[in-house]
Amino acid sequence: MNKYRLYIKEEIGGYIVVEANNEEKAEEVAEDLLDEYGCDRLFFPIPEDKEDLNKYHGNLKHGEREVVGCEEIK
Repeated sequence: MNKYRLYIKEEIGGYIVVEANNEEKAEEVAEDLLDEYGCDRLFFPIPEDKEDLNKYHGNLKHGEREVVGCEEIK
């Protein structure tokens, strides 16, 4: 049986809803959430995060996945 290293990538995007005093603050909140949870957990919270993240109403609108490269490794 051979081993292979595969380069895979995924791009997802959608919407969240945050409360803030202005657009700049809203973007800061979104960036902090992305840094802490990433899009996948904002759109599909794991059970431990559901209570904290459901208030952002994550809504996945776009997704692409692909295998980009493959090389045999020893």
